[in-house]
Amino acid sequence: MKSLLVLIAASATLLAQPPAKQPATQISGTVIDQNGSPVSSATVYAVPQGPVLDDINPRSVKTDSVGRFAFRGTLDYGSYKLYAQNDTEGYLNPQDVFYADSEDPQLKVTLSPKHPSSTVTMKLGKQAGLISGKVFDVDSGMPLMAYVGLMDEEGHGHSMVVDGDYTVSVPSDVNFKLIVTVIGTRRPLVPVSSFRLEPGQRIYLDIPISASEK
Repeated sequence: MKSLLVLIAASATLLAQPPAKQPATQISGTVIDQNGSPVSSATVYAVPQGPVLDDINPRSVKTDSVGRFAFRGTLDYGSYKLYAQNDTEGYLNPQDVFYADSEDPQLKVTLSPKHPSSTVTMKLGKQAGLISGKVFDVDSGMPLMAYVGLMDEEGHGHSMVVDGDYTVSVPSDVNFKLIVTVIGTRRPLVPVSSFRLEPGQRIYLDIPISASEK
C-alpha cells in the first residue's frame, strides 16, 4: 500500500511539471543583388517541404533598409525552401517556371531540436526586362482586349489578358517572341519576331491592329 502511495505521488509530481519548452526557431540572413549589394524591401518566402498541401501559404517577411530579414519563433521543425523576389525593381518570382533560372541552386534549410536556427545569404536572380505599350484599333484608336504572350526558343510560354495598355516582364538575356491575339479572333499576330533585352532594360511598343485583322 505504501509503495502504491509513493508511485501515485511520483506520478502526480511528473504531471505537475510543465513540458519542455521548444527552442525558438529562426531563419535569418541577408538578400543581395547580382553585384553583392544588399536589397531593401525584398520579400523572402519560406516554403515548407514534405507532406504538405500544395496550396499552403508560405511564410514571408520583408528585408529592412540594409537587406536583412528574420523569421523568428514562427517556424516548426522541418525543411524549408527559401526564395526572394522584388517586383518593384524588376526581379521576378523564381517559382514561376517561365521566369525561373535553371542555373540558380535551390536554397533549402532544415530546422531541428539540435539546429533550431539558420543564417543564410540569398542572391536575387537577374533583373527582368520590361515591354510596355498599347494594343489598339488603328482606325478608331480604341483599346482592344487581347492576349499578350511571350514564347522563348524552347517553346515555353507566358501570357496575360490586357485591355489596351500592357506591361509584360521579360526574362533578360533570352531570345523570345512577343505574340498578340485579339480576343474574339483566332488569328495570332507576331508584331516583332524576336527580342532580347538586357537586365533592367525597358522598351515601349504600341501594337496597332487594323479592322481587317480583327
